[in-house]
Amino acid sequence: MKITDTVRRAGRSLRHAKARTLLTSLAIGVGAFTITLSLAGGQGGRQYADAIVNSNTDVRELLVSKQSKQTSAIAEYKETGPGAVQSAGPFASAKGLEYISSANLADIEKIDGVDKVTPNYSPSVNYITTTGQKKYQATVSTFSPSVTLTYAAGSVSGDLGDDGIILGEDYAKVLGFTNTQDAIGKTVSIGTTKQSTLYTVPQKKEFNFVVRGVSSASGLAFRSQGSLLVTDAAAKEMYDYINTGTPLYNKFFIVSVHVANANDAQKVKDVLVGQGYTAQTAADILGTINTFINVLLGVLLGFGALAVLTSIFGIINTQYISVLERTQQIGLMKALGMSRRDVGRLFKYEAAWIGFLGGAIGSGLAFVVGTIANPYISDALGLKDIYLLAFTPLQIIAVIVGLIVVSVGAGILPARKASKLDPIEALRTE
Repeated sequence: MKITDTVRRAGRSLRHAKARTLLTSLAIGVGAFTITLSLAGGQGGRQYADAIVNSNTDVRELLVSKQSKQTSAIAEYKETGPGAVQSAGPFASAKGLEYISSANLADIEKIDGVDKVTPNYSPSVNYITTTGQKKYQATVSTFSPSVTLTYAAGSVSGDLGDDGIILGEDYAKVLGFTNTQDAIGKTVSIGTTKQSTLYTVPQKKEFNFVVRGVSSASGLAFRSQGSLLVTDAAAKEMYDYINTGTPLYNKFFIVSVHVANANDAQKVKDVLVGQGYTAQTAADILGTINTFINVLLGVLLGFGALAVLTSIFGIINTQYISVLERTQQIGLMKALGMSRRDVGRLFKYEAAWIGFLGGAIGSGLAFVVGTIANPYISDALGLKDIYLLAFTPLQIIAVIVGLIVVSVGAGILPARKASKLDPIEALRTE
């Protein structure tokens, strides 16, 4: 008997028991639905993580800090003179933290493959204001061309200029500009105060910048949101003014190391680690995020697998009932010359049809639900036009094929029972 004829006959047999076939297919469809959504979530999550890392970091950039020399040892208490107090103190754990000094920066620059070393200047400014407006609290960060920004007005491609600044939409609003476009070209002032104790009267200075762009909220560029963006040189100028003469001047927790070739990033990292630093590349950041996504994906796939496992028993039960109901029919087919192999193949194909229907229904429903839900999920999470459920035809096909294989495996025992029936005894069955 031809395989195509057996497949068609299996389909006709299932149509005679439509309700039972549909219910069994829906049972396996629950697993298909869960697995398809889980895979789409994992795919979308990885794509989103990759986009975030690529939009906020440079593959040629390493974030470097000094390895801490903290110790878990508890100090012994020793008696001292009257009034003396020995206490671990609330900041005792910070004693092991180390700064990267100017000398360290010079050493790092000498490493083969390193193109540039930039300290993480984070000047503690007081406020931002513009002519005729109130002063507002502000946070300054450095602008990087590798960070993807969405602009509400203006734009900066490449060099911002040491006198330029990028405002967030919220700053443009509170500073009294008519609209975001009105802010472009206007001058804003950032107020600072010297931290040195050498002055009895606080020394203050305002740094003036021209607005080059107004950034809007983005689902990708998170590092600079909520900050005022200036160049490294401008941030250093403010940092120097604020911190010159203080004990922590030119001491940094984090520096950015830029390599000339992206392929050298791992090699430079290994050298830095060997010298007592902690270095993190863009690939390390992405790997950490993907590890979390994979763990979550594994949990969700576990629930889908559990649903599929439950449906396997449904398929076995359905096929056994079918064998019992069609005992005479099986006996007649054998009496007319149908081989044991063809009888077993018939029931396996019926199981395959059930797996196909369940997989198609579940995966199709998951695709429809996910496509409809994507915009709502993005709005709820503030991701704009970024979707977290990414469906790919290959994954959907893989789910359906996988469920067909599982269903065929579940139908093996009923198929063997049908193939071993004695035709004479089967024809006598009432």
